[in-house]
Amino acid sequence: MLDVRRLRLLRELAHRGTIAAVAEVLAYTPSAVSQQLTALERETGVPLLERTGRRVVLTAAARALVERTEEILAILQEAEAGLAASSTTLIGTLRIGVFPTAVPTILT
Repeated sequence: MLDVRRLRLLRELAHRGTIAAVAEVLAYTPSAVSQQLTALERETGVPLLERTGRRVVLTAAARALVERTEEILAILQEAEAGLAASSTTLIGTLRIGVFPTAVPTILT
């Protein structure tokens, strides 16, 4: 299974254009970003980046993966929002146990 954090890095690279820009925005080192993208290439089994000197260009496979990543991240964001909304809403039954002798005192 592909790592979502690595997919996010690839998406950021598609939007920002350079590994240095991705590293700066996400508070990583450029080396860490590069290593994670290389690991993503190993996970996918296909080349995702064309390295020419200091520049990197996304391959067609990478661009297709970025499109799917956008969809995946949107679904994850919706799921997180749904969970956050449900955590603020009270759902279910509340059961309170008391001794029979305490009921008259509590109910009055």
